[in-house]
Amino acid sequence: MKKILALAAVAAVAAYARRKIEAQRSEKDLYAAAAAGGQRGGTASAPPRDVWAAATDSRA
Repeated sequence: MKKILALAAVAAVAAYARRKIEAQRSEKDLYAAAAAGGQRGGTASAPPRDVWAAATDSRA
């Protein structure tokens, strides 16, 4: 019984660590993308005007 509880505890810690690492990686990628956006010739290009409509349009 102790081995099963120990295995469950190890699995829970591993899942928590994996989520934490993924969150840090995601934040790092987001920061890198934001930092790279400002390095293109000094000005960031504006997105097309219909991006929001395309993203929210439910029609196929």
